[in-house]
Amino acid sequence: MGAASRVADRTDDDREAAAAILRDLLGARLVLVTGKGGTGKTTFSAALALLAAAKGRKVLLAEIDSQRPALTPVFGQAPTFDGVAVTEHLTVANLTWQDALQAFLRKLVPSRRIVKLILTNRVVSRFLDFTPGSQEIVTLSALGERVESYDLVVADMPASGHAFSLLDITRSAMGLFRSGPVRTRASELRALLIEPSTRVALVGLPEEMVVNETIETYAKLDKFGLLSRAPAVFLNRATLPTFTDDERSLLARLGKQELTELQEEFLRAGRWEDELEQATASSRHRLAEAIPIRPVLVPPSTAGGTSAGSVQAVAAHLGRLVGIGRKQLGWPA
Repeated sequence: MGAASRVADRTDDDREAAAAILRDLLGARLVLVTGKGGTGKTTFSAALALLAAAKGRKVLLAEIDSQRPALTPVFGQAPTFDGVAVTEHLTVANLTWQDALQAFLRKLVPSRRIVKLILTNRVVSRFLDFTPGSQEIVTLSALGERVESYDLVVADMPASGHAFSLLDITRSAMGLFRSGPVRTRASELRALLIEPSTRVALVGLPEEMVVNETIETYAKLDKFGLLSRAPAVFLNRATLPTFTDDERSLLARLGKQELTELQEEFLRAGRWEDELEQATASSRHRLAEAIPIRPVLVPPSTAGGTSAGSVQAVAAHLGRLVGIGRKQLGWPA
């Protein structure tokens, strides 16, 4: 079998594996998406939500206590705590701490007047500010409640380090509080995180530091029992393999010859492309060795860097893997 045939077979295997991973995510009840800052986790969160909505599922795409919602430029509307519908089946929300606290207290205290007094009391405010895990538990509680109202909730989590702390606070809170509503809610949320219908998706880049953090995040989530199963991993901006061994040998030979300026330019372009492919191959290998599920490779977006364009490009690429066309996405006007 020639090198080109091996590359084609590997690509087919990758496509089938990626399609299976996507179908699993789109069939979940809660998907938590995180990754090192700048990897594109918001883009992938939105793309997954759009694909699930295209399949007719009632979907909520939620940011977690974001002061500057990243979803606003994507959909052209600012997400609110209660949610804003952006397509027939897709709602976007921003689960802010203050709104989540009001909702949390209203479940515990039937009187709205008393809730208002609690929220405006300085002593209570200071207590909440300095009580370990109180904000995280309340915010996670708002997320957990949404799962009961939607077919799928996709959570655009904070960057990986913060996301781990946010999720692991359920364990810490159970150790801090022997009884009471906080411990009860922490226990319920912990159970939700390891439900068979809950998934984690990690977004990375073919860069050494990002791959290191992706692997470390998986290891911590696994060590502290925060995974129902191995997470999906999206290797964003991956350069898919095209060069054969013979072509790489040709690049090396050309580098030893005298070339015209135009030929040198083509050679530099070829070397640059080869370096990107090699970085992708190395990152893919490391991720596959460390995490039981092979990474899904997603090529760079050609959308010009716009938020909405990047989401469309990623959603279209992933959609092709599971038979969802661009027109089915129901993108808002």
